[in-house]
Amino acid sequence: MTTFYVATLAQYVLVEAEDETQARQLGTEGIAKLGRNLPIIIRTIRPATSDEIEFDRWHQEALACERG
Repeated sequence: MTTFYVATLAQYVLVEAEDETQARQLGTEGIAKLGRNLPIIIRTIRPATSDEIEFDRWHQEALACERG
């Protein structure tokens, strides 16, 4: 599996997927879960860089610490 960066103009998510088609589907679902009332028009699907993956892990850990 590959970690893909899936983005609209305003939001992005990282998803683990077999290919770009699956990444588009999972990314659309992930962006929808963010709860914003914006149209979901995927503009970018590409493999995530190691820096993006590292930042996402750090961010998820920080959110977990805030929640307790």
